[in-house]
Amino acid sequence: MRFYFLLRDGEYTTKARRKKRTRTKQFRDKDVTLFKRNNLGMLRALPRNASDEDIMTADAATLRISNQKSGVKGACVHHEAIPGAGLACPVRAIGRRIVHIRQHSKSGNAFLCAYWDKVGLGNVTDNNIRFAIKFAARMLDYEARGIPLDRVDTHSLRSGGACALALAGYKDREIMKMGRWSPTSTSFMEYIQQQLSTFSAGMSANMSKVAMFTNMEGAIDRTDTRTATIQ
Repeated sequence: MRFYFLLRDGEYTTKARRKKRTRTKQFRDKDVTLFKRNNLGMLRALPRNASDEDIMTADAATLRISNQKSGVKGACVHHEAIPGAGLACPVRAIGRRIVHIRQHSKSGNAFLCAYWDKVGLGNVTDNNIRFAIKFAARMLDYEARGIPLDRVDTHSLRSGGACALALAGYKDREIMKMGRWSPTSTSFMEYIQQQLSTFSAGMSANMSKVAMFTNMEGAIDRTDTRTATIQ
């Protein structure tokens, strides 16, 4: 879910110790709207008392921004379900969270990271996510692929989501909207890893196809090599 919605740590986890004031707030149960398509193929919001079956077969999900960092209050980030993706589908992931939360809380104020077990109420922390990410990276043998485990952390999911959008051909403004970056911010570019091989795939071959070009600035004298035509 964090990968697809480009979530920040504080938007879906808690910390053992938190600052008294922070601009980033967790998404809550009531910040989620799930949708299903009607007979005409149009998305219609599910009611708050929708059945578990409807929630788990939803066609889309929206997270409404309340007071998240750099976000416009009331704005939304939206994803549609990935057919056949199962556990890898962001809409199904949100659905599982909502079903579990609503079995234990009806207020709508429970964080999306909340869970209930035999001990009672708990919250997923950033350390929980950090351990899970590093464990998965180790099992997938990331180091053999040139990715040191000490560089894999919670921000890897947000960065990975931004890179995936860029590689899929989405424009900067679309990536910024999904990640809730300010329209005037360029910090999101830090999340686009320029060292990814996909970004430079075929680049040298395409450069070699340029037969010639001429500098149109014009020479001041014959020793000015800036105007040389490269062939």
